[in-house]
Amino acid sequence: MIIQLEIDDSKKDIIFNIIHSLKEDIIKKYQILDDKKENKDFISISNPSLSKIWDNKEDSIYDKFL
Repeated sequence: MIIQLEIDDSKKDIIFNIIHSLKEDIIKKYQILDDKKENKDFISISNPSLSKIWDNKEDSIYDKFL
């Protein structure tokens, strides 16, 4: 069984302590994913390309809807 949790950064230490205490008997494996890093990486790669595509005179009519 896989359980996925989304934890607020301010509460992560509490959750880590709980996982650590359960690790030997109950939890076989756990993985910590930092989605913020993935989002930042994606944004830093995509923004320059998207700005060239969408920030132009042809599409300026749609800018008022943003």
